[in-house]
Amino acid sequence: MEKFKVKGIDHPAVAAENVEKLANWYCEVLGYELLFKDPRPIWLLKAEDGSILEILPVDGNPRPVRTNLTPGWSHVALKVDDIEAAIAHLDAHQIKWSSVLSPATGGGKVRTFFDPENNVLQLVERPQ
Repeated sequence: MEKFKVKGIDHPAVAAENVEKLANWYCEVLGYELLFKDPRPIWLLKAEDGSILEILPVDGNPRPVRTNLTPGWSHVALKVDDIEAAIAHLDAHQIKWSSVLSPATGGGKVRTFFDPENNVLQLVERPQ
């Protein structure tokens, strides 16, 4: 029997208070493109590298309090070529930062911030 292997991550998903508003923010501020829009409403957004982000409606449960070390998924790290330019772009959009520019684990640079619904994101620049 052939060994099972995962090919990669198809998409992360984030539950939003306002799917349309958050999806539009990801498109307008972070450069995602609308790939698919379902009437439930569930939106699939595509990044330049073809990776997908799903935005779907919340179910009414309260948001848990968490840090990077709380059990479960912690954040979504977004690849960029020039982190300083990305930081300047996000500063122009009044992004709320939760860290300073720091060395990234495994090499490169990283900085953590929040989207408009306080989901944790990171910018990551890795050496070529």
